[in-house]
Amino acid sequence: MLDPITIGLAIKAMQGAFHGIQYCCEALSDGKVQVQKIKKAAEDAKDIVKEVKGIWSVIRGLFGSSHKAESATHTQGSSNEPVKPKPKDVFIKHIPTEAEIVQQFVNHVGDFYHHHRELSEVYDTKSEEVYAMNRPDPRDILLLSQIRNELDGAYMKLSGMMRGAHVPPQLGPLWDNFNKIYENAKDKQAARRERERIRKQQDSWLREEEQLQRLELTVAVFLTLLFVLELWAIWINLFTD
Repeated sequence: MLDPITIGLAIKAMQGAFHGIQYCCEALSDGKVQVQKIKKAAEDAKDIVKEVKGIWSVIRGLFGSSHKAESATHTQGSSNEPVKPKPKDVFIKHIPTEAEIVQQFVNHVGDFYHHHRELSEVYDTKSEEVYAMNRPDPRDILLLSQIRNELDGAYMKLSGMMRGAHVPPQLGPLWDNFNKIYENAKDKQAARRERERIRKQQDSWLREEEQLQRLELTVAVFLTLLFVLELWAIWINLFTD
């Protein structure tokens, strides 16, 4: 029986690689990286302003109490109003550069196709085992169906996303070149496997021919011996009569 846990983890790994590719495309599309950099710069500016205000509040504390009275009056007036929490944006400390995102894209594409190939090999191997069974387990057939569905669906989604109109210019040519080389390698690999299959088939046919020839030779020798023995017996009988 197939191991559903292992297969499930492999499927999740392939899906995780797809989401990583999707993130890279979104991060580089429509100038989102630049927008994030601007937001990060604005947030840094806010921190600087807070630090400056803190310094000036210390300086104001060194002067008379008039400022304190004004601040106390302002505090009392504002205390009656409900304080609404301001939405706070969360920003990461390091905004990845375009080069870093492109490198992440390369890694995620490599992981995706690695897991896709591994699952394809599992599918091919287990399919042959299931087809060879006299009574295949329906659960194995369902798992094979799940693997096939995930393989086809993930590849179609990735291909559709990378061939769309919103592919970042930093990733589009990279994907096209990779896809051409990968498809060419797959075709050559398939041709090499076909040649290997034909060679093995020819070797098997030659072995069968050699075995058949040896069998025919053995039978011919055996019949010849029987014929010689028969002639020998007839010749002995002629001299004994």
